Amino acid sequence: MNILTNKNILLGITGSIAAYKAADIASRLTKEGCNVKVVMTKSSELFITETTLESLSGNKVISEDTNSSALSNFAHLDIAKWADIILVAPCTANFMNKLANGHGDGLLSTICLAYTKSLFIAPAMNPDMWNNKVTQASIKKLNDAEINIIGPNYGSHACGDIGYGRMTHPEEIIERIKDQSKTSQLSGCKILITAGPTREPIDPVRFMSNYSSGKMGYAIAMAAKAKGAYVELISGPVALNLIPDIKTTYVETSSEMYEAVKEKVPEYDMFISTAAIADYKPANYSDTKYKKNENNINIEFTRGIDILETISNKHKNLFTIGFAAETNSLNKNAKEKLKKKNLDIIVGNIANHQLKLGFESDYNEVIIFSNTNSKKFDHDKKSNIANSILDFISEEYSKKLNLVKKNAK
Repeated sequence: MNILTNKNILLGITGSIAAYKAADIASRLTKEGCNVKVVMTKSSELFITETTLESLSGNKVISEDTNSSALSNFAHLDIAKWADIILVAPCTANFMNKLANGHGDGLLSTICLAYTKSLFIAPAMNPDMWNNKVTQASIKKLNDAEINIIGPNYGSHACGDIGYGRMTHPEEIIERIKDQSKTSQLSGCKILITAGPTREPIDPVRFMSNYSSGKMGYAIAMAAKAKGAYVELISGPVALNLIPDIKTTYVETSSEMYEAVKEKVPEYDMFISTAAIADYKPANYSDTKYKKNENNINIEFTRGIDILETISNKHKNLFTIGFAAETNSLNKNAKEKLKKKNLDIIVGNIANHQLKLGFESDYNEVIIFSNTNSKKFDHDKKSNIANSILDFISEEYSKKLNLVKKNAK
């Protein structure tokens, strides 16, 4: 038995060319042991037949044309109460904007408005429609309403355009629902994450930075979102795609990073600092470019603010996690930083270009310390390492919450 076995799942289908993929979703959910019912909008019937979906789900399809005598006067309420999970896939821009603004002008939209549990949508639309300011405003509303947005993915579209808007693959959609359905202490937790490097300007054309790609931080953000957390990301300059369903603020310098964190962190339960923030920065910025005819250039550097230590000391109730990239004495240095910076957890890794670990790599291996526990995660993809780190964080966060409750009695 898996986590979805015996779950009542309502699959909503809207009018997109991606509607044919709903057949695969219905088939996969049925094989997972789910009781699947399908509700189709009128426009979705242009892309896929009721007969196909009935054959794969084993249940009669409900549509706008379903004979009213076959449904109760409170069908939208009855179906909403029946469902353990609602998945709208594909979800068009039209339906997504309706949902975000509380419009209930059809059976599926009224069911969603009456629903109080886990609602998932898998958007599918043209890239320009996805990037439209109105759609992006709706995404923010849906995130604020804790509606789970899966994807969309980047790629080519039926119209020939390339960009975000492709519906996530059915297998990935179901895995996301499984992850979200797992009991996690992070469900509902508000997490602020920093990622990537900072750039400290030297003159108009030069800056000081480091090799951080931001890949680990972005993987942590996606893993936390999948575990039910509300995630906001503050990112330094990286060559990574925007994560569609995570609010992201871009900064460049360590000062900008600090100001963004300082402003946002009071609203959060947890702060995960994966960013590789400059320890030092030029004491004086040159308004003009340093010329090649200068044989020697002397640049004075000053110590920058330690954002993680400053935040952890100022916000005592905040659950704080830091990252330490070291070239030697990893365990010793990580433990010292854990104590010195008053952290709940620190994640240490060796930065090694020869072994293709850490900075710029898709792979990592880490050792993670709390004040009472430690665990090593061997060489693996950063996406897998991120999930393992989040599981460790979830356990330690649960312990701290239980201790706080115990001391409050």
